[in-house]
Formats: sequence, C-alpha cells, structure tokens
Amino acid sequence: MNSYRLLPRVRLCLLSFAGLLCACTSTGIGRSASSGPNNAGVNAGANAGGNYAADSAVQRGDYLNAARRYQEAAQSARPADALELRLRAAEAAVKGNDFDLATGLVSQLPASTMSPDQQLRGRIVNAEAALAHQDATLALRWLPVDPGNVPSAAGALELRARALFASGATVGATETMVQRERYLHDPAALSENRNTLWNLLQTAPLDAKTLALAGSSDMVTRGWIELANLARRNAALSFYSAWRQRYPGHPGEAQLAALFMPGAPAGIAGTQNSATLLPPPAVAAQQGPAVVAGSGFTAMLLPQSGPLAPVGEAVAAGYSAAAARAGNSAPPQMFDTGTGDIASSAQQAASAGAGIIIGPLQKEAVLALSQLGTPPVPVLALNYLEANHSAPSGLYQFGLAPEDEARAAAEDGFSRGLRRALVLVPAGEWGARVAAAFQQRLMELGGAVVDSDRYSGPQESWADPVKRLLRFKPVEDRKAAAELRAKALPGIDPQRRNDFDFIFLGARSQDQARLLWPLFRFYHAERIAIYATAAVNSGPGDRDVAGIRFCDSPWLLDNSGHFTALHDEALNGRSTDAARLYVLGADTFLLAQQLAHGGLHAADQIPAASGNLSIGNDGAIRRGLICARLGYGAPQVLPVGVDNSALGDLPAPPLAAPPPGATPAAP
Repeated sequence: MNSYRLLPRVRLCLLSFAGLLCACTSTGIGRSASSGPNNAGVNAGANAGGNYAADSAVQRGDYLNAARRYQEAAQSARPADALELRLRAAEAAVKGNDFDLATGLVSQLPASTMSPDQQLRGRIVNAEAALAHQDATLALRWLPVDPGNVPSAAGALELRARALFASGATVGATETMVQRERYLHDPAALSENRNTLWNLLQTAPLDAKTLALAGSSDMVTRGWIELANLARRNAALSFYSAWRQRYPGHPGEAQLAALFMPGAPAGIAGTQNSATLLPPPAVAAQQGPAVVAGSGFTAMLLPQSGPLAPVGEAVAAGYSAAAARAGNSAPPQMFDTGTGDIASSAQQAASAGAGIIIGPLQKEAVLALSQLGTPPVPVLALNYLEANHSAPSGLYQFGLAPEDEARAAAEDGFSRGLRRALVLVPAGEWGARVAAAFQQRLMELGGAVVDSDRYSGPQESWADPVKRLLRFKPVEDRKAAAELRAKALPGIDPQRRNDFDFIFLGARSQDQARLLWPLFRFYHAERIAIYATAAVNSGPGDRDVAGIRFCDSPWLLDNSGHFTALHDEALNGRSTDAARLYVLGADTFLLAQQLAHGGLHAADQIPAASGNLSIGNDGAIRRGLICARLGYGAPQVLPVGVDNSALGDLPAPPLAAPPPGATPAAP
C-alpha cells in the first residue's frame, strides 16, 4: 500500500510548526495572491476536456479527484498545455497527500520544454514530498536560495523557510522570509508574511549559537530574532524601547503592541502589565528611574582609588551613559573598593538600602564575597570565580573573560570543519584558564586538542615551544628538502607534524602575536588556520599578524551601523582596552535592568554590545562573540556558514629573515 497516501493532513501541518503554514501551501493549487498566480501557462484551450471539472474539484477540496481530472484533460490537450495540466495534477496530488503520485508525475515532465516557473513548481512538489517524509535536508536541496523573478518565487521561499525552521536553522529561515518580501507587493500579503514569521519564531531555537549567527546577518533579520528573544524571556519594557531605538522602522514593530495588550499569550506578555501598551519612542524616554531589586538604589562597588581607579572609572562611565539613555536619572551610589575589604563595602551598601549591588571588579574580591554566603540583595559581580568555587544564590558573574574568546574560537573553527587543534598559551594561571576553556569546548563539540605547549621568559626563547609543538625537523640541505617535499603526499609537510587542522594561540597583546605568528609561519604552518584571543584586535593589522582569526565583541566588529553610536562614544579619547570596559559598564546596566524586572534566569539569552549574553546555571554570564580575521587594515568579519576551504585564506607575505629566536632552515 502507498505509505505516502496514509500520511494524514495534520502531519503536514506539524511540519510547519503547529499548522501555521498549512493554510498557505506553496504549491500552485489554490494559492493565495501572496504566493503567485495559479494559472501560469494555462490558456482557454487548455481548459477544454475536463479542466473545468478539475478546477471545481480543487475548490471543493477534492484534490485527488482533481488530480485525476487534470491527467484526463492532459491526454487530449496540446503538448504545452498537457505539460501544464500534468504539473497541476502533481500539485493537486500534493494537497491530497498522495506524494508518490505527485513526484511520479513530476519525474515524467520534460524539463527541457518547461518554463523556469514550471521547473520551480516541479521542485516545490518534490520539496513538499520530502517535508512530508520529515526530510528537511532533501527539501532544501530541491529549493533554490534565489528562485529568480518568476510567479512561484514567493511560494518557493515560503517552503524553503519552512524547511529551514524544521531543521533548526532559525537565522537562515528568518533571512528567507525577509527575502520573500521582495516578491510581495500587496500590503495584506506583506502583513501575512510577517505574522507567519513571528509565529514561527515563537517556537524556533533561540540559543546562544543562533543569537551569535544573527549578529552577522542583515539588520532586518537580526531585529526579528532579537525581538523574538525579548518576548521569549519576558523582557522588561525598557528592553523593547531600546530595541526600537536600535531598529527604527523595523517591520516587527507591528508585533509590539500585541505583546502588552490584554489576552497576549502566556509567556509573551510575561510579568508586564498586560493592559499597558508599549509607549512610542518620545514617551519611552520619560518613564523615569527604573525600579531596582528590593526597591532600593543601585550600589556600585568599584575601585575609585589606587592603581585600578581608571578601570572603575571607565565601567562607571559606561553604566551612567546607558542609564541616561534609558531615562534613568538616579545615579548609582559609589563605594570605593580601592582600600579596605570587600565585605565591609558590601555590608555598608546593603545597610544603606541598596536594592542591587554591582561589583566588585577584582577576582579575589569576588571570591571573598562569595564566601560570605547568600547576599542580602542581588549582586552582579564584574569578574568570575574559579571553576572549583561555586557561587551562592543571588551572586551573578559578568566580565570580559578571555575564556569566552577561547570557547568562541573553538566553536567557529569546528563549524568550519576544523576538528584537531594545537594550543600555545603563555605559562601561568591566565594561560591555563584559556587553554582549558578552549579544550573543554572543542571536546564538547566533538573535536580534540592534539597537543599543547607554553611559552615564557625572554622573547628570543619563544621559538623553542613553537618548534617543539609543531615537531619541526630542520633539513639544512636545500636539495634534500626539495626531495622530501616531492615524495610527500598532497597536503603533507614532511618537516612537521600533520595531525592537526588549526592552531589556537593565547596572546595577551597584539605584540605577542606579532612575534609568535611569524614563528609558526617560519616552521611551515603558514597555511594553517590560526585563532588567537581578542587582545590581538588592538589596532590596524600588519604583515606580522595578517591572517590571524579572533572572536571579539559585536560593538567592535559589527560594521552594519548597529553599534556605530556606541562605538564612537566608547572610543572617544579612550584606548581600545578602556573602551571595552566602558561598553562592559553599558551592558552591566542592561543586566541590572533585567535583574530588576523579573530577574536573571538560567538559559536566558540577552543580545548586548559586548556579546550575546547567556545565563548559566551557576550564575555566570557568558558572551557569544563574532569572529573575524586580521588583514592589513580593519578586521574582516568571517562569513557565517562558510566552510574553511571557502574562506580564501592566503599565507602572510614571506619572511624576509627568520623571526627572533628562529633557526634558519631550508625553505
């Protein structure tokens, strides 16, 4: 018995997430005006011999009868009309859930005589059948990314978006629905497309990886995904106002009022007053001071004296600027941690009536605070506990951890087919933490660190760990070296190890990378992808750092204009390091607002300037970053979804002389 025929209609609906798209299938039978005309290629002559009866059966929903009628009409029609009628029969069979019949009819159509639109409609039939078998991958193979300017283009893109959503590719699906609007000229069709996209986003994956991918997409797509994420986590009103400022005129604005109107679905309106409409931009800035946890003031425990005073000043400046933009006129109360113990400062702030405490900055101070037990008010510390120390309830940790950069490098490399890594980090506690974060994340993904080493001491000695890590074997005789290369298999270097795909370099400054990357190139790793920590992104690149990949904050790398104002504001008279702290302060205000309006919960996802933030079960807040590559000018963001072989990496310019500490070897 035909197994396809047994598939109930509801199964197709489930494939489109709760049946949201069942009423607007992308086949040519009974399509709405938004999907394209349903009479392409059929003229009056083709309506003879049973086509009227077939059309009437379609209108009644008797699709299998319609398919039979179309086939009967095709037997006596002219060749061109017969082709169209058989294609219509296949489309009717899809709607009748007889997918064997549908795909069989399409397979018999002569592709050489089909118009571009008819060919696309045939692809749609095959894709519908694949989705009915829950094979989204096969459906995507049938559906082109750019269907061209043909009547069925909108229908094909709708179906492609369905397949992408079914496969968990939220960003690609959203991009496709945005692209579809190019083919929709009727306001009602545009509104229908946006409502469908919004409804699909309610159940689509919105994890940290998705938010990071969205950061590299176009503004409209990114705006949709960020808005859906705000709704998913019951964000405070101020977050929606900030979203509207970031995306003025975004088509998703039509969804905002529904989020706060009576009757909004549970989990959408959330903790907000369901009778409160989102205010227009002019009113949003007049909401007054935000209510903080415990109805008290915000206390900031930052160094205002001593060597770390400039650090505390930069964080406080970023926080205050963000608060002012949100209409919060009440400044935080400052408590100096430059002198005295942190326990006294925290107790003093809580006794004075603080509703939330932000800080401290120093790692040892965060540890001391955690050892006091559960804090009397929520604490948003600006550094992290070590892995062997647990945080009490109510203590959250946020900062610019290099471990985030290491994890992001592992994720980006793995996504491009790089599985085996060599790791070189500086000796000491910082290097150990970074190497451990990279290795753990790569192992979680299914990759492995093949080998690792440490560098320390004078710069002239750094060649030794690089040479040791690569297991480089010098060959002094040029002729012998050439013979070795000639005998080696393609892609194999006979003078070094070949059991790795990429390199991770822990560098605390661009100057360190400027010395180490030439050493890797000198010892025959010039064509290997290399990732480093974000400290390499501290100024225009040059020949000694060209080609290094790194993962950094969106505000530094997003060139779409999303963070232009903040970028200029943060770098106004500040070094890159100080600007990072300024933006950290701005994002701290964002987190404090969320903490005050419903709290921070495990698995929350919060788009922010310093990264797409995710809340862990331990209260630690991690950053999802954007990855880029250094060149000879501004860094270039690495395209999302492109495998490593397609990136077009070129080796840096040849070395005029051996790097410091390197022993000359045969080229």
